[in-house]
Amino acid sequence: MDNIYYNTNFLKKEQLNISIDNRAFKYGDSFFETIKCISGNPIFWEDHYFRMAASFGVLKMNPPDHFDIDNFQSIIKNLLQKNKLYNCSARVRVSFFRTSGGYYLPNCRDVNFIIESEKLIQNKYYLNEHGLHVSIYKENIIPKNILSNIKTNNKLLNTMASIYVKENAYDDCLLINSDNNIVEAISGNIFIIKDGLIYTPPLLDGCLDGIMRKIICKEMRNYVQEKSISFSHLLNADEVLITNVISGIKWVYKINKKIYKKHMSQDIIDLINRKYLI
Repeated sequence: MDNIYYNTNFLKKEQLNISIDNRAFKYGDSFFETIKCISGNPIFWEDHYFRMAASFGVLKMNPPDHFDIDNFQSIIKNLLQKNKLYNCSARVRVSFFRTSGGYYLPNCRDVNFIIESEKLIQNKYYLNEHGLHVSIYKENIIPKNILSNIKTNNKLLNTMASIYVKENAYDDCLLINSDNNIVEAISGNIFIIKDGLIYTPPLLDGCLDGIMRKIICKEMRNYVQEKSISFSHLLNADEVLITNVISGIKWVYKINKKIYKKHMSQDIIDLINRKYLI
């Protein structure tokens, strides 16, 4: 876990020297990708790679010279080997930031990047035994634009929402957009289930283009519909799920006084484990 990869070299963490002029620090001119790896292999790798490639286009950044799908996967595998994470589950984070120079207008579109890793406890996805007690965060809203679909480093809204959760003893909270529609949770996409059908907000509502969201939409395509989710939809749902690639699926037990079930949630997570992780 002490090794990282910076641009073209493996380094110890303490060897990394980042300039005060770093644009991620000064302007949030950066994005990141979080990848779950099992036994030294990044899972859902093609989906992750193409999401990173799309983010370069939207943010008008030039990918690194060696940003090739096979080469970049090989770098991640080598880092896991160096950190002795090849026989377990691990979280890998890749952070891209535009090279230093300029003010709001950058001097160029090239990027630097860092890859880091840490150990995770579980290989398979497990549904949380105790459902989440969740609230709605209304103090700040998610904008309805393409930048909201990208994992940029501008996560101040999520930080403030996390503080709200801590101060009010919730497990998580749901974020809204300017139409007062439910968009996502702090660290994941949201799905609701009603009468055997699954609904998730469209990207146009401002939700993250999440990898686990994509997997569920593909695997459950006969049951999933993308539609805006209002408060009334939320409170009339049978089940509510929060998803991300690290934890898989978490089921919500309670929002306000509404109690939710977890029947279909378990079926979905079992399907993903069978198809991708076992």
